[in-house]
Parts: sequence; structure tokens; C-alpha cells
Amino acid sequence: MKILTRYTLSSIIRIAVVTILIFAAILAAVELFSKMDQIMHGGVEIPSLIEYIILSLPEYLMMVASISFLFAVTYFLSTLTANNEMIPILNAGVSPARLRLPIIMLAIVLTILGSVFQEHTVIAAANRHDELETELFGASSTRDSRNIVLTDEDGFLIYTQRFSEATGEIYNPILVKSADGVIESRVEADRARYDSDKGWWVFEGARVYTVSGRDVKTEYRGEYEEPLFDPEPRLFRSQNTSIETMDRETAKEYLERLWSSDRTTWQEKATDYYRRLGSPLAILVLMFISVSMNYNFKKNVLLFSVIQSLSIAVIYYVADMVFSIMGHQGAVTPMMTVVAPLVLTCLLSLVISLLGRKI
Repeated sequence: MKILTRYTLSSIIRIAVVTILIFAAILAAVELFSKMDQIMHGGVEIPSLIEYIILSLPEYLMMVASISFLFAVTYFLSTLTANNEMIPILNAGVSPARLRLPIIMLAIVLTILGSVFQEHTVIAAANRHDELETELFGASSTRDSRNIVLTDEDGFLIYTQRFSEATGEIYNPILVKSADGVIESRVEADRARYDSDKGWWVFEGARVYTVSGRDVKTEYRGEYEEPLFDPEPRLFRSQNTSIETMDRETAKEYLERLWSSDRTTWQEKATDYYRRLGSPLAILVLMFISVSMNYNFKKNVLLFSVIQSLSIAVIYYVADMVFSIMGHQGAVTPMMTVVAPLVLTCLLSLVISLLGRKI
């Protein structure tokens, strides 16, 4: 049994790795050729271009991993049937369920590894990829936020025209401090930077207005510090940044703020967040489809098996898209946008498998 298990897993992994590398290389080449004019006329240096391509690969690997393993499992099991290798395996007392068990275990392991890879590698690489794209090709940065308003529990409200991801500074900020609905002070500055050693923001070129009763005191300071105002820079970045590229803690804080302030936007962002967490499950679902299919075709086993598996995969991705739209519109809960396509596809694959065995 160990030999059969080792043969099954090594065959599937070998086929999947080759398929993943081919698909990822094709996607990277397409992206590269789409920017060929900018590369030729922009004087992009070769080392920077190589880094740009490498940074795009983790995202492409995750994109094609599920389809690649679907193809690998389908190819392996259909080849066993087409070459009559399944007959001696079954005659040796190995049940179909025992043959497929290592594949299911592999799918679970790959799903866990895919989740870790996405959270710790794909997101970081995608963020750096966007920054490098801005530097090399002059694309508008998706990580610079504009027209941001934040509040905190200490009675501060801040408005800033822009937060720069590159410098970590906010520009033209207006900081208002109030207590019991009464404004105590207002600070207008040219810019502000977060002092990580002190743990609070330092305002440069600040005009400070202090309210005392009906009197307002005005003074100008080259630098102004407010120790009680200490939100981290990442909170400014999260306002206009896609939740799919935020780190998990920032995404959770962002959703918590939206829950109390804007339920409509929360529904959209929460849907994107849950779909991001559930995207590695596509590997498990598509591999489950492969192992549950019927391979008892009389002719062209590989061809019909691939067509059958790809057809069910298309159904899964269509269901995923439909429930994603429903989630953004508030027709279903964000969690349902992940769970419903998985359940429907698994049930469909089981029904098709049972019907195929009766024919």
C-alpha cells in the first residue's frame, strides 16, 4: 500500500507542478508583452524588470493551482483506467475509496499550505508588485489614499487630503479635538509623519487654534506633537486600498469600523474578505471533483474525463461569480458567498458520479 500511495502522490504532484509552471509562465509572459511598449520606450532596467516578473509569479501560482491539480488528478485516474491498471489494483484488494484517500489528504494539505502561502507571500508580493509597477511604468498607485476621515475614542477627528504609502506621510491634515461635543482645539498643518520611536504623529508647519470659552487662541509651530493622537499609518492606507491586499489584522480593523459606520460598504468589503480567505478551498473542491467522477468510459477515457471535470469546474466558478455578485448586493451573507458554491459543486459532482455508475 505504501508503494501505491507513493506512486499516486508522486504522479499527481509531478504533473501538477509542470502544469502550474507552464500556466504561470504564460500569464507572466502575457503581462510582460502587454507592457512591452512602455518597456522599450521607458528605459526600464533589466534587474528591475526581472524583479517585477518574479513578484507577479506568486499570485499567478495561486490562480492556476486549483485547475492544475484538477487536471493532474483527472489525468492520473483516467490513465489508470485507460491503461487497464485499475484492474490489478482492484484485484489486489484495494478499494476505490482506499485509492482515492491519499488524494483527498493531499488536497487538504495543499489547501492549508495555499492559505498560508497566500497570506504570507502572495499579498506581500502583490503589494510590492504594485509599488514597482508605479515606479517603472508610472502607473497610478492604488496604495495612496485620498480624502480620508478618521476618528478615535479620545475625541479626535482628522481629515487629510492624501496619505502617501511611499513616504508614510499625510498631507494637509486637519486635526480636531472635542469633548462632549464641544471643540477644544483645531490643528491645520502642511504635513504630518508618524514617529515610531515616540508612538504618535508629528505635525509640520502647524497652525494651532485653541478654544477657551468664546476665545480662540492662534499660534504657529514649526512642529506640533499630540501624544494622545496615535493611530498607526496603516489605518490611513486601508481607506482606499483593496481589502484583498491588506494584512489580516488591518482588514479586520477596517471591517469593524465599517460595521459601525457604513453597513453597505461593509457588505461589499466583507464579501471580498471572505472570498479571499476561501479562495484556497478551490484546490480542495476541484480535487474532490476529480476523485468523485466516473471514469468508466469505453473510449477516449482521458478526453471525456477532462471534459467532464472541466465542465464541473466551470460550474463552480460560475456559481462563485454569481454568489459574489449577490454578496456585494446584500442578497446573501458574506459567508454564504464562499460556502454555497462549494456545497453546490460538491453535491453536483456526487450526483454526476452516482448517475455515471448506474449507466
